[in-house]
Amino acid sequence: MKTSYLIGAVIVSGLPFAPLKAAPEKSPDFPGVEKAMTPADYEAAGLQKLDPAERAKLDEFIRSYVATSNEKVATEAVDKAVKENKVTAPQVIQSKIVGPFTGYTGRTVFTLENGQRWAQSQRDSAYFSKIDSPPVIIIKSGFGYRMYIAGGGNIRVSLVR
Repeated sequence: MKTSYLIGAVIVSGLPFAPLKAAPEKSPDFPGVEKAMTPADYEAAGLQKLDPAERAKLDEFIRSYVATSNEKVATEAVDKAVKENKVTAPQVIQSKIVGPFTGYTGRTVFTLENGQRWAQSQRDSAYFSKIDSPPVIIIKSGFGYRMYIAGGGNIRVSLVR
């Protein structure tokens, strides 16, 4: 029910909605370490010693690292452009809270996977059953932002950094 309320709030607001991602997507640009390196460099690095499962794990680490790095760089670029008044702030932000979520106390600061930190701008308190890294959607509304937490209600917030 709470999830449908969250999606309903986005639909009612008239803002675009894209599903939250559970994990970084695989980069189609990275073919794997064996294909990305020259045979000489691959051999010099000693990667031929890896079995296929180890090589697949290395490839997945590189894809994940690049995807996370690209997302962080993009977020920082948008934040800098907004600060310099070159563009307007995004209307919808999707991310996840880092770590477990059990509610908010009136002074809670939420750290998101995208590197942003958001603080409550209303002094409400609410407690919920523990949710590990719940997805959130932050929507610009009027003069501020509202954070919708999957399974954890919604609260007015302001960007800390």
